[in-house]
Parts: sequence; C-alpha cells; structure tokens
Amino acid sequence: MYPSHTGDIVHLNVGGTRFSTSRQTLMWIPDSFFTALLSGRISSLKDENGAIFIDRDPKLFATILNYLRTRDIDLRHCDIKTLRHEAEYYGITPLVKRLVLCEDLNQSSCGDVLFYGYLPPPSIPIQEPVMGAAVVDEAISRPVRESPAYLPGAHTHARGHAHSRNSSLDMRVGSRSSSDVRNIPGRACHSRAASLDLRHTRNSSADLNKLIRNDLGLVFGGNQVSNWADPLRVQIIKAHHHWIAVAYAHFVVCYRLKDSTGWQLVFTSPHIESCIERVAVNAKLGGGPAQGEAASKMVAISYASHIRLWGISEHGSRTNIGTFNLNVRVEYLFFIGSQLVALSPTGKIGVWHAMTQHWQIQDVVPISSFDVAGSFLLLGCNNGAIYYIDMQKFPLRMKDNDLLVTELYRDPSHDP
Repeated sequence: MYPSHTGDIVHLNVGGTRFSTSRQTLMWIPDSFFTALLSGRISSLKDENGAIFIDRDPKLFATILNYLRTRDIDLRHCDIKTLRHEAEYYGITPLVKRLVLCEDLNQSSCGDVLFYGYLPPPSIPIQEPVMGAAVVDEAISRPVRESPAYLPGAHTHARGHAHSRNSSLDMRVGSRSSSDVRNIPGRACHSRAASLDLRHTRNSSADLNKLIRNDLGLVFGGNQVSNWADPLRVQIIKAHHHWIAVAYAHFVVCYRLKDSTGWQLVFTSPHIESCIERVAVNAKLGGGPAQGEAASKMVAISYASHIRLWGISEHGSRTNIGTFNLNVRVEYLFFIGSQLVALSPTGKIGVWHAMTQHWQIQDVVPISSFDVAGSFLLLGCNNGAIYYIDMQKFPLRMKDNDLLVTELYRDPSHDP
C-alpha cells in the first residue's frame, strides 16, 4: 500500500490500470481536472492501495498522460473524436484545440486546407453611364437586385467553420419570378426561367457569366461577347496586415478583419472598363496633412499602362487620389511605405509619393530584376549595374526634377 501522492509522485488508478507520474506533469495546464483534483477542490476516491481512482478509459488516459509528459501526440492510431471527448473531460485545453483542428481537417470540403471562413461574393458595382451613349438594354444598365445582406456598402462577416455552396446568383436574383420575360424587338421572346433555376447548380459565377452572355448575345450577336470576362471570378488577392484586396475582372473590393466581428467588406471600387491586371494594398499608412488623416489605407490597381489609386478611411469611405500613366504596360505594382511604385522591365519607374502628392516617371536601363529592402528599391539592370532609390528621402532631384536614382554597383566588364 502506498499513499496517492508522495512529494512529487502521484499514483493513479484509471479504470483498473495503475499509473505513476509527477505532480508537475499533471498540473502544468491551469484549470484542468488534475489541478482541481490535486488541490482538493474536488473530492476523490482511493483504491485499496491508496491510489486515486478515476473511472475513465485507461487506454485513452495513457495517450493523454503521454501528451502531458511530452507535449506532443501521435494521432495516426487514434480515434480523434473519442480522444477529444476524453481530453475535454480532463480539461486539457491545448490538446482539445489541436484535436478540433484535426477534425475540421478531416471534414473540410477544401481538401487538405483548413476552412476558417467564407466571404460571400460582393455586389457588382454599377457601370457609370457614358453621356451621349444610347441605352441598348434595360437589363444591362439597371442594377441587379440584391438581397438585403448584400447591398452595396453593407458589412459582410466571415462565418467560421462554415462552407457554403449557395449560388451567388441566387442571392441576387432569387426574388425574381420565373415568369420574368423580356421581349426584344425583332427577336424571339427570351425567358430567364431556366437560367434562374439554380437550386442544383454549384458554379454560380459561371451561371451569371452564361446568363449575361446570353443577354448580350441576343442584342449584339455572339461574336461581340467572345471576350466577356466572368464578373465574379476572383482574379487577384493581395493582403497587408488585417486587410485583403480582392480583384475581379472590372472592380476591386477590400475586406477588413476585426477581432469582434470578423471579416467586413469596407470598400468597393467603381466599375473599371478595362480588365484589372495588378493590385496593391497598403493597410498601414501613416496619415499626413497632404493625404488627410481619414485616408489611412490605400489600394491601387493597374490595367495596361494606367494606374488608379484610392485612399480609404478606417470606416470605408474612399477618396479618389488619381489616375496615372506609366506610358508602358505596368508589370509590377506595389507599395514601399506610403509610396506607390509601378515598374516595367523596359526601364520605366513610376512613383507616387504620399507626402508630396506627386507622380513622377523615370527612365532607367532595362530592368532584369528588383527587390525591396526596407525603404530601398533595388534595381538589377541588364547592363550589370545595380541601382537603388531611397523612398524615405525626398524622391526628386531639386535641380532636374528626376527621381533620385543612385548607382550602387557597376559591372567593370560593361565599362566602355
């Protein structure tokens, strides 16, 4: 016969199987079953040898005790659901969290990726009307009907551990009657009843694409819509701190993560006529007198040689900073601090400086590579030289109004 715990040694009888371990092993997790048991906050039974009796499964307890000893666990031969239930009984919080994630991994519809949340597709912004242009099709020019949860500017929240396959088009046109029929002069009556019945459809974006293709095809003919871009297919995702910028074919949206409410849609750009090719977002911008204290974030897009830049407040109100032209196709678009940089391998650099509100283009030797180190933009050029621009310093030469491009290294073999 031996006492249940002598000094640092604790003797346990779990379901008829005896275990001996140290007090420190059982009590390193606060507010667990063992801290309450060994501190006397809960009563205990003892067997004929004086060991503390616990009426639980000894095989599962052996796995949990090994986790308490090593702080690691081999789950290859474990029933995760049963082990999680046992870990919850003992109050082993770190192990419970790990097992919950493993269960999510096994049950997720996303393969080997844990699914933490779902961001619903945003509202498609209305294309700004062009003065003098005839309205060809009423259905194209009017906004698509929205459900209340997806009105423009409404906040949307990520739903943790929820995987929705609801059609995004259902959200937009579900309230329409199946008898919504539009007559086009000179053409046969075109019914949307079949197009809108999406109860058994998974690829909602493709359905919306097909629906609009059909509508445009009736008006313009099939050849005119061959280059139609799916309006709800995600093209680019960029993230910075707690913000995400998501680019679709003709607009960009920004989501903000808040601890209390999750992901919220806070910004939607106007409709862009050209297809968006590049996106950059800066979610940690120090407000200044030139840009205004409200514009604490910035998002930029580029298409062909054009760049559009917006300032965004913490609450989502936007300021149109401007549209700039690099004069050649923009291949790289990014922020260095509060400076927006557009690059082309042909040797064009465009910089927009937040303090001066100035857009400047500089020609350099064709660029073969580049990198960012702190506030420095490093340029590797095809003549073997390396140049840099320090974005923290005033970026223009006062004398000739050129970007302050400094040569860092020159390959001697390229000297004349």
